Amino acid sequence: PYADPIIFLFIGGFMLAAAVERWRLHERIALSITSLAGGRPVALVGGFMLAAAAISMWISNTATTLMLAPIALGAARALSADNKPDIVLGGALLLGVAHAATIAGIGTPVGSPTTLIAMGFFERAGEPIAFTDWMARAIPLILVILPIAWLLVCAPLFRRPVTASNAVVEVIRTALQSLGPLSKPEFRVGVIFGVVARAWMFRVQLNEWPPLAKLGDSSIAILGALLLFLVPSGRGAGEKLIDWSRAERIPWGIAILFGGGLSLAAAMEATGLAQWIGAWIVSLETLSTFGLIAVLVITTILISELASNVATLTSMLPVVAAVAEATGTPLQTLAFPVAIAASFAFMLPVATGPNAIAFSSGVVTLKRMLVIGFALNLAAATAIIGFLAV
Repeated sequence: PYADPIIFLFIGGFMLAAAVERWRLHERIALSITSLAGGRPVALVGGFMLAAAAISMWISNTATTLMLAPIALGAARALSADNKPDIVLGGALLLGVAHAATIAGIGTPVGSPTTLIAMGFFERAGEPIAFTDWMARAIPLILVILPIAWLLVCAPLFRRPVTASNAVVEVIRTALQSLGPLSKPEFRVGVIFGVVARAWMFRVQLNEWPPLAKLGDSSIAILGALLLFLVPSGRGAGEKLIDWSRAERIPWGIAILFGGGLSLAAAMEATGLAQWIGAWIVSLETLSTFGLIAVLVITTILISELASNVATLTSMLPVVAAVAEATGTPLQTLAFPVAIAASFAFMLPVATGPNAIAFSSGVVTLKRMLVIGFALNLAAATAIIGFLAV
């Protein structure tokens, strides 16, 4: 399991993200989107959430939140006379960024650790799911849940006068100007990133060409990462878009964590533990397929609030597989909703990295996170069950 292709997909994706972050391309994208808000508080939150969602589909949701959080706090300070963050707006911005990053992370197989675990599980079970198929099933959920999250975090702002804030506009404009014009490294990284993304999206079509018949998502990620080491940055002196000194800073520990999680899942299957738990669930004979999905989704969300979503999904998937086998239900019918649900934990600071970052900012109270998170958990569970159990 430590050499599973999904591990290499994750490593390649991390290196692509490292190059994007090195040349600050992600900041330019985020600031360009948020500049369209014009300083209006509700629109500003929406702009930050759209930026977080767009980036988080391709880069770690935790990294996305870390990148946008300081900019969001700067905008909140701009609305305060004493240069302290506006608590109401600051809380909305930080929670909005965190929740948008978490929600959009499910949009692509490389957007979240849990999606990669699910992809690997389906591959080993003999039911692989294509990159585009995953997006086709996940993006409708994002389009439903993201506006709900925006409404929930902006609830206190709707009572405020809708006025443009020149101070906020200035903060964003200054940050964007400080980046200067689009640089050669940014452009070249953007091209490689775009090529890799399109290759992921059209891999099935590429596989129809005999020389690329065995091309997989992991291969595409590694080839993209290799290009970063070969393509010059354009600044001279033989500099490349990425070098090993920077590449070695990617979170290799996460790759080890993934290998451990995959090993745990394999052990649960090999020892029969997953089948034993699955048999107990199947003993609830009155449950239909819809009921099984509802129970599994709600249970997964609740566990994810207290435990790592990676650990939660790793332990749940073998159980789901056993239930699917015992009931004759297609594996993906039960496992895909569970894979999505494992990412959606919005109530507690310890639930996800983005939640912890938002809470540590000092502008998000625990009560506010709990109230909004509880409502968002309900909305997410309803949307997952409604979309994927029919």
